[in-house]
Amino acid sequence: MRHGNLFLKLLFSGMLYFGKEMDKNMSNRADWVDYGKGIGIILVVYGHLLSSGFHAGLKIPEHFFILSDSIVYSFHMPLFFFLSGLFVEGSFQKRGPKSYLLDKFSRIAYPYLIWSVLQVSVEVIFSSQTQKGATLADLLAVPYIPWGQFWFVYALFLMHIVYTISTYFGKYSLPLLFIMACILYLNPSHSALMGLFGFSMHFIFFVSGIIFRKYFVNIEKVNTSLWAVVALFIIFAGSEYFIFGNLVEPVRMPSGAQTHPFYFLYLATLGIIFCVCLSQYLSKKNGFQFLQVLGVYSFQIYLVHMLAGVGTRMILLHVLGIQNWVIHIIIGVGVALTAPIILQKISDRFRFPYLFEFKRNYDPIPN
Repeated sequence: MRHGNLFLKLLFSGMLYFGKEMDKNMSNRADWVDYGKGIGIILVVYGHLLSSGFHAGLKIPEHFFILSDSIVYSFHMPLFFFLSGLFVEGSFQKRGPKSYLLDKFSRIAYPYLIWSVLQVSVEVIFSSQTQKGATLADLLAVPYIPWGQFWFVYALFLMHIVYTISTYFGKYSLPLLFIMACILYLNPSHSALMGLFGFSMHFIFFVSGIIFRKYFVNIEKVNTSLWAVVALFIIFAGSEYFIFGNLVEPVRMPSGAQTHPFYFLYLATLGIIFCVCLSQYLSKKNGFQFLQVLGVYSFQIYLVHMLAGVGTRMILLHVLGIQNWVIHIIIGVGVALTAPIILQKISDRFRFPYLFEFKRNYDPIPN
């Protein structure tokens, strides 16, 4: 327990430091979007480490795990795809097709390859102590079969490619994308190849971000009240409790959406609206600024969090002998959130730009 308390003090001190550092540099960003990404990445890390710990043998109460896992997976990835779609048109108009795709390759496809290879290689080495047990065949398949959580990165890159192709249809591009997204959502691919299952189930949220960008970006002009946020939370939490308690067996979405597509779409939409309003409220109040920090670094965190989180669990179990699952989750999530930021800072300090992005000189336009 003493070791756990020391870890927690170090983590909280680190978060305060990063909060102060980043507060100087974020005045030109869409603050509420960063808050939304910060909320989303905490849910991602928590969901992945909770599942990994449960299947690795931590004594997490089964009912708590199943219900918690079901709630998190009902909306956290749709939130990320929706937020990713908000600025697609603006970025495309600034860059043009070629520069836009090259930018997405350097910011999405390149780090996907780097960190997929790193994580799978580590899991091959420690295959006897990991949940899935990676093999050399999995490592060689990285270019066309995304491993683990990297399906999101692969699917996101495909979405940018599809959007770019659709622009050649001019004013018909968005209606065509929306029709395509609806068809894919109702008739998803079941193939793991090229992240097609994740792509087909989540493309509708990415396209929705593009379509509704004007309304959601302009939400900064609206003063969302605390009562509205609380009311939305009650509706969202009540819906989750009622659906998973009475209508559907708790299940990880979107897998359950194949038989209950309405419930997934309803919960995901409600979760997105709640998170957007909460993010807007917090950004106006400048509260919980560490969420904004996490949002700025959310992609780096997504790439690294499993390596950092599972590595932390192995140290806690096999070196420090800590068995308490609550301590494991708190410390594991804390390390998984902060370690990628530290890596980015180290990369910046040593002027090594290739850890999370393939830097180019031809395109000075920021996102």
